[in-house]
Amino acid sequence: MGQMEHMGQAAVEVIKEMRPLEGRKSPVAAFLLGFFTGALGVAIYFKSAKDFFVCMGMFIIFFLIAPWGPGELAGMCFAACYGAWRAQASNQKLGL
Repeated sequence: MGQMEHMGQAAVEVIKEMRPLEGRKSPVAAFLLGFFTGALGVAIYFKSAKDFFVCMGMFIIFFLIAPWGPGELAGMCFAACYGAWRAQASNQKLGL
C-alpha cells in the first residue's frame, strides 16, 4: 500500500505544478470521461497532451502491477479521479 500512496502523492504534486486549463472545466464531466474513456477522454476534454501522458503512465504502472482486470480498473479509477481533481485545481487557479 505504501507504493500506491507514494504514486498518489506524486500525482498530486504534478497537478499542483501544472498550469491552469483554458477556461472552466467541470470536475463531474472530467470524472465521467476519465472513468469511461480513460487517458484519451481526459486529454481531449482538457486539450492537453501532458494530461494524457500522466493518466496513461499511471495506467501502464497499474497494468504492470496487476494485469488485466484489477490493473485496468485501477487505471480507470485513477483517470477519473485525476480528471476531477485536475479540473477542480485548475478552476481554483483561475479563480472560478
